[in-house]
Parts: sequence; structure tokens; C-alpha cells
Amino acid sequence: MNNKAKNESIGTEFLVTRKNEASSSSLPITFHMQVQRLELLTRALRMLWHELELDGEPLIFIPPVRSMYFEHHPMLLDKLVASGQQRKRQPFGQLASWRRLESPPSAYQIANVEQSGSLLKSNMQERAEPGDRHTIPDVPTGWICYRFTSGWTALSVYFDYDNNDNNEDDRLVALPAGRQDEWLAFLDLLDSLHDKIVRGKRKGEIVIVGGDDDLAEVIEKTSFDDVVLPQETLDQVAAQRHIFDRKMLSRYAALHVPRLRKVLLIGPPGTGKTTLLKAEGARHAKRGGLVIYVCGSPADRGDTSWRRLASALRDAQRNNLPALVLVEDFEMFVSDQEELQTVLNTLDGVATPDNPAGTLLLATSNDPERIDPRIRDRPGRIDAMIEIGPVKDAALAIRFLQRFLGSTYREEEHASLVPALLGQVGSHFREVCITGAIYALEQGREHVLRADLVRAHEVILKGRTAAADLDRFQPSPARERGPFPGRK
Repeated sequence: MNNKAKNESIGTEFLVTRKNEASSSSLPITFHMQVQRLELLTRALRMLWHELELDGEPLIFIPPVRSMYFEHHPMLLDKLVASGQQRKRQPFGQLASWRRLESPPSAYQIANVEQSGSLLKSNMQERAEPGDRHTIPDVPTGWICYRFTSGWTALSVYFDYDNNDNNEDDRLVALPAGRQDEWLAFLDLLDSLHDKIVRGKRKGEIVIVGGDDDLAEVIEKTSFDDVVLPQETLDQVAAQRHIFDRKMLSRYAALHVPRLRKVLLIGPPGTGKTTLLKAEGARHAKRGGLVIYVCGSPADRGDTSWRRLASALRDAQRNNLPALVLVEDFEMFVSDQEELQTVLNTLDGVATPDNPAGTLLLATSNDPERIDPRIRDRPGRIDAMIEIGPVKDAALAIRFLQRFLGSTYREEEHASLVPALLGQVGSHFREVCITGAIYALEQGREHVLRADLVRAHEVILKGRTAAADLDRFQPSPARERGPFPGRK
């Protein structure tokens, strides 16, 4: 809010009654006078200061703008007082006690009634939604008196700035001159306490950015039992988790390098990259880390995919928790040339978020050639690329058949089909097994025979070949309509 907006009159007329000295009439004359809200509340704070017999003239000012006004949140104030009582040595800015005050008469009932704007989720960062549990009221309006352990007192009012155009909130603080630095330290203690609460609430949380929240449950239910990949590949991915080790974090810090590791899983569609991503997300959440899954933004929206990803990386930094950021189709997030410089600066430059607890960006790409070489080939912008390709190993192919056929798998029946399936991606194995099971059910059988799988394999390949022959599906050229009957 600009100063001009803040100083607009509140649109209410107050009556000031004076005796008309020039008139012989004994009736008073009433003047109507419009006042400015901040001016009125400043005057009310000063009068309240003296009514409470506090020392000297108060310093009255508008405190720093922050996302939430924690100095008016009862829960945080109570927790800060309690934490101070447990300390042997009080920190600078420690609150000893606080109490609510009634709105003084000179404030004309402004902020006289406590009013919370909304309900918050338990992490105190987002508005609550239907079905949420453990919700917390937002910061209420009102007047508060603070007493600090170093022996001084402050007053504050938080009021609804009822402006038809801006509809913003505002605050005023009164404190002894010279105590402003301690007041800022008090705000910092509240911020730290809030961050601690948020970290506790967000441990093990799976956040979906730009997509359906139900995806969080899908990730949560995924396990490494669903992942069929070479052990070498799994070991390469597992090695990236060392970014969360204390020794590795200390090494990054000693080198003055942001504690962000960027890893790209590359390979054709259907090789299991997405399943691996979800399994890593489930594992990380179960160990108390923060998981942020970022979905791409449609081109017709004002937001962009990169902005969503950059926001997720900053969110990971703020929460100071081991954070795993998951992204599919990374090439979609970094393809806008207008955003390229911002992308470069964020991945490895002056704007790279540094999370003290470590952040691992694990992304996939079906088409890494579309990624700008300045990102793809520059060491430090992508720290590791791990290829996940088609199935080339017979033992791995058998694992796929075992996984998708389940209890119907028979070594003597199905293993001989492996040579025909080599070179296909994992999703092809899945579709062959599912389609083969459909053929078996059509024949009234529970067990899937080799012939069912062979038939399924051939049908899928034929369909794929036909789909690739686009000329077969081109519509015939439009012909000019002939004359209507009866017309020449």
C-alpha cells in the first residue's frame, strides 16, 4: 500500500461540539470533520500510552511488512513466552508477557472486535480448505500490550484497512525511543518460532504444485517394488541422495556452493522414469523430508512452468528441510528463450536457492536434445544425467514378466519369449502382459499362455507401426460440392 492510500480518510464523519462564542444562543454548534485513519490511531496510541502511565513519549511507526503479522497471533506469542521461561539466558527481544486491550475511546471502536480473516492449515502458510484438520485461526485484529524481559513495554494495533479499492490490513506500533532494534529482534524470534513449527508440520509432506492434489496419494503409495530397473541405475540414483548427508552439506558450505543438486533422468517414454520419480518421492517423505512435485503450466495461462519450478526451489530453501523437487518433462520447463537467463542464474548463478538442509532436483526428459546446450552440457547446471533405456538384459526382461504376470508367471512357459521382447521399453512389457491376460480371459482361462503373450506382442507392434504411418490416416482432399438438384 502506498502512503497516499494509507492516509486516505476513513469516510466517517465525527462530531466535534463547540460553544459558538459569537452567538448569544446557548445551543452548541456541531462541526463535521473527516479524519485520516492512521492519524486517528496514532493519536489513540499516544493517549493510551499515557493512560497506562508508560515512560516518556512513544515512538510510533508502521512496522515492517511481512507475509503474516505474527506479533498479533496469540498462539505464537504464548509459545514465545513459554520458550523464554525455559531459557536460562534470555535472547535479545525476548517477550515476557502480553495481554489484549480494549480499543480506547479515542479510536472510535476501530479494531475493538477480534476478527480473524480466515482459517489456516496447520502449517500456518496456506488457507484452510474443506476437509482439513488441525486448522488454526488467522491473525486477529485488535490492540495488544507487550512486556519484554528487559523491562520495557510496547503497544500495537492491528486493524482492517477497509478500503474499497485495496482492502488491505495495517498495523501501528508504539514503543520507547531507542527500543526499535529490540522490537525487530522480537519479530525475528517470532519468525524463527514460526519456521520451526512449519518445519515440524511439513516433515513428510508431499506438495503438488499446479496439479491435482490426489497425485500426492499416488506418490505416497508408490514403492520400489513397482520399479523394475537395472541395479546399476538404481545405485546411480541412490547416490544422489548424499546431498542430504551432513558431511556433504558441510562440504558444499565450505566451498560456498548452494546446496542444490540437479539430476536428469533421460530416455524414451515408457522406460520407468516416472515410476522411479514417484518411488523416490515416497521414500523421501517417509523419512521426514519435504517432497514438492511440480506440474507444467499450460501455455494459455499467465503462469509459466519455469516460474512454478523456481517457486518450488525457493519454497524448499525457506523451509530448511531436506527437500526433493520432482519434475517430469524437464525440457518443457526450460524451453522459453525469454526466461533463459533467469533459468541459468537459478540453476547455477547468482539466484541459485541455497537450502541449508539440501535440495535434490530430480527431473526426467524424453527429449534431452530440446534442452538448451547451455543448460544440458554445462557442468553445474545439470550435475548428473542418468540414462534409462529399453530392456536389453534377459534377466531384467524376466523380472518385468514376473512383475506384470504375477502369480501366473511360469518359467517353462514364458521365459522363452524373452529374446523377442528385448529392445522394448518397460511399458511394452506391461501392455503385453495385460493384453495377454485379456486374451486368456476370453478363452476362459486364468493362466496366461506363451501364445497369449506372443499374440499381444504382435498386435501391439502392428498397431504401433500403423500409427507411425500417418499417410494412411490423412483425410481425402475436400471436393467442391456439386450443384443442388434443380440448379444449373
